[in-house]
Amino acid sequence: MINLVWLKRDLRVFDHRPLYEACNNGRPTLILYVIEPEYWQLLDTSERQFQFVKESLLSLAEQLQLLGGTLTVRQGDIIEILEKIHQHIAIATLYCHQETGNTWTFERDLRVIAWCKERRVSYEEYRQQAVFRGKVNRDKWQQQAEDWLQSDCLPTPSKINSLLQQHSGIALLNDYPGNDSNSAPKPQLGGLKAAQQTLNSFFNYRIDNYLFGISSPVKAVTSSSRLSPYLAYGVLSLRDVLQQTLALNVDSKRNKSGFLSRLYWHSHFVQKLESEPLYAERAVHASLIDMRASEFDPQRFELWAHGSTGVPFIDACMRMLITTGWINFRMRAMLMAFSSYHLWLDWQRPAARLATLFVDYEPGIHYPQVQMQSGTTGINPFRIYNPITQGQKYDPEGQFIRRYIPELDHVPTHYLHTPWLYTGLKEDQYQRPAILPDDAAKIAREKISTFYKQHLDKDETGRVRHTHASRRRSSRGRKKQASSNKNQLKLF
Repeated sequence: MINLVWLKRDLRVFDHRPLYEACNNGRPTLILYVIEPEYWQLLDTSERQFQFVKESLLSLAEQLQLLGGTLTVRQGDIIEILEKIHQHIAIATLYCHQETGNTWTFERDLRVIAWCKERRVSYEEYRQQAVFRGKVNRDKWQQQAEDWLQSDCLPTPSKINSLLQQHSGIALLNDYPGNDSNSAPKPQLGGLKAAQQTLNSFFNYRIDNYLFGISSPVKAVTSSSRLSPYLAYGVLSLRDVLQQTLALNVDSKRNKSGFLSRLYWHSHFVQKLESEPLYAERAVHASLIDMRASEFDPQRFELWAHGSTGVPFIDACMRMLITTGWINFRMRAMLMAFSSYHLWLDWQRPAARLATLFVDYEPGIHYPQVQMQSGTTGINPFRIYNPITQGQKYDPEGQFIRRYIPELDHVPTHYLHTPWLYTGLKEDQYQRPAILPDDAAKIAREKISTFYKQHLDKDETGRVRHTHASRRRSSRGRKKQASSNKNQLKLF
C-alpha cells in the first residue's frame, strides 16, 4: 500500500503538511499533479496561469529529486486517474491541502472525498491558509487566524520514500489543454528560484518604498512585494512569509506593518468565499442579484475587456494587465468599479475576464473584492473611482498612458487624460468614450441609490455583515477604520 500526495495550489516542499505527514509513516509515496482539461477550459482560467503552474511544477520536480522524491503528472479526470492508480497499487491514504477555489474545484474535491470513502482510502486534508471550514464565528476568527499563522512551520522532509524512481508524465506539461490563447507577453516567472529572488529583493530593499508606491501602477511594479502569484499557487508558504516579515528588521515600521496587514487580509478574504461558496456565482447580498442583470451591454464589455473604452488611464491599466498578467491592487479595484458603475455591467463577466488575466488569480480574494467594488455586498460604500483624477494623480506626465496607448502619441500632454477635449484627436486611432466619465458616474449613483432604496433588505444586510464583515478589537481600531473610510471616499 502507498501514500498519495495530491498537489493542487501547493507547489513547494517546505511547510507542506501533506508531504510532511506522508513521509513520516514509512510507506512509499506517490506525489501526483493532475492536469484537468475541464478546469483549464473554465471561464476564469487561462493559458498564462497554466504557464506559471508549469514553471512551478518543473521547479518542484527539481526540489523533490534532491530529496529522493519524484513528481508524477497525469492528465484527465482526477477520479479516473485515482481509480487506475488504486487498481494498480492500493492507496492507503490520500494527503492534500484544503483548497478554497471556484465552484468547479469545490465540487471536484467533494467527488474525491466520496471516492475515498467508497474505496476505504483514508483522506487527510490540511489547511495552508488561516481559513477554517464549517461554521465560523467571525468574532473569534481573527484570533484563530493569528494563532495558526504564527504556529511553527513544518520542515522540508529530509528524505522521501518515493514509489517511483524517476519523474513520470512531465512532458504532459508542454501541451496546454485549454481552449484559449490568453498568454502574457511579459509575465512573472514561476518556480522557487524566482519566488525566492522576489522575496529577497523585497525584504532587502524594495520594502523601503512599499507604502509610498503601491497605489501607482508604475511605482508598484517595484515597490509592491510581487509575491502574489507565489502565494496563490503555494510556491511559498503564506505562514512562512508572514513569520519572516514579523522577524524583519527594517528602518520603516510603517512599511513593515502595512505589508503585514495585507498578509492577514489575505486569509480574511479567502474565508469569505470558504464560508459562502456562492460568492463566486451570484451577488452575496440576495437583494442585489438583479441590480444590473437586465442591462448588460456586450459592446461596452468588449471595449473594456481589451482596453479600448476611450478613457486613457482605464485603457492603459487594462493593457498593462493584458501584457504582464499583473497590476497593482488599487488599479484592479478601479478597473472593476469602472465596469460596474461607468459602464453598468453586471459583475460576473468582467470578473471572469479579470480572473483570466491575473497570473496570480486567487478565487478567495478575487470574488469578494469584485463584489465589494461592484456594490453587491450591501455593506460597503460605493467605490466610484474618478478615472481622470486617478490618472492625473498617479500618471501626471502621461508616461504610463503613452507606454500602453501609442495611438495617443499625437495628443499633447495637457489633454492626455481627457483626449476628447483635444480638437486634433485622431478618432480613427483612438475613439472618444461613448459617455463621458463624469456623466456615467452621475447616472450610476442615481441608479444604484434608487435600487438600494427600493430593494435592499435590512435583514439580509445584517446577515452579510454578521457572516463576512471584519471585526475590530478596540474603539481605537474602529476610529482608525472610520478615518480610513472617510479619506477613501474623497477618491471617488
